[in-house]
Amino acid sequence: MLDAAPLIALLRDEPHADRIVAAMGAATASVSTVTLAEITDVLERVHGWSAGVIEETVRGVLGVAVEYVAPTPEIAALAGSLRARHYRRRANDVSLGDCFVLATASADGTIVTSDRALVRTARDEGIEVVVVPGGGGKRPRTRHDASPS
Repeated sequence: MLDAAPLIALLRDEPHADRIVAAMGAATASVSTVTLAEITDVLERVHGWSAGVIEETVRGVLGVAVEYVAPTPEIAALAGSLRARHYRRRANDVSLGDCFVLATASADGTIVTSDRALVRTARDEGIEVVVVPGGGGKRPRTRHDASPS
């Protein structure tokens, strides 16, 4: 299950995009449709991309390499519950979108992300995580890491 942060880095062709592609092989190449909404929001609102460019780039870069997963009512309820249990302002600012990634991957998935709060929460929930560089090529540090990145 792929999180928005590494996919945005991949779509923007950031210098560490090759490491993200390599990590994608370690997880089921699936993306929540909620994550697709988050990607669209960030690329348009933060980076100024047009909707057409986003659609074309997503199709061109991800193509048929990923399976899109729409949340069921059960996944939505679990996402809400995960957020309620784990969100703590400043201490663990896991987003609702991240909780959809967690809920979708909770059965037997691995998450690929660079988001610190998502890494922490996934590990707390016993969900396997592949940590990749985020924006700027830096890997997030969590309390589970033994050494700096």
